Amino acid sequence: MAMRIPLVRFLVVGFALVSIGAATPDPQASLEDLMRGMATTSGVVAHFTETKSVSLLAAPLESSGILYFIPPDRLLRRTTSPGRTSVMIDRGRFRFDDETGGESADLSANPIAREFVDNFIVLFNGNLEALRARYEVAFRTDDSGWELELTPRHAPLDKFVARIVLRGSERVLREMEMTEIDGDRTATRFQDVEVDHHFSDEELAELFPTVLPAAADAAR
Repeated sequence: MAMRIPLVRFLVVGFALVSIGAATPDPQASLEDLMRGMATTSGVVAHFTETKSVSLLAAPLESSGILYFIPPDRLLRRTTSPGRTSVMIDRGRFRFDDETGGESADLSANPIAREFVDNFIVLFNGNLEALRARYEVAFRTDDSGWELELTPRHAPLDKFVARIVLRGSERVLREMEMTEIDGDRTATRFQDVEVDHHFSDEELAELFPTVLPAAADAAR
């Protein structure tokens, strides 16, 4: 199924949102400390602004919106400017919607998409051994905060992503940079970050409604 946006970009931002809830590193903290904290958040809400530099375009593309994460694998990215879009992963399903319609896919039926997801599940679970198996990892801390740099080791991710760099301070992720193989670069900054958000039943129903994709798409 041809997705209207690259799945990998959403997953990278999804991981960035997860890592907002990480434990507080100090200048002596280790990657193990950071990874242990990644599995502790009850939920995260954060506003974002994103700038994408594309080699074929004279000016960068800019967007903004809100990100939501609910452990262990529910991710939602809502873009509010310049247009309204919604990208969701919810219990093994991927869905994209904009003003013109929507489409969805069962990740279990799409091996490539499933592999992308698996590359990030190791981060959600704080599995450092699996993380190092899938990425070259560099972790640094100083008085200003922490930086985690990831370089994919294997296909399919290494065919799209050259590296991912996350930077933050204390429990808050401040920015993320993703450099693609073709040189395109996406920089995302986070504001108004709420760590350990407890989603009510009403919020869950609004953000992650139960969707029967085939019936929903046929009705559009």
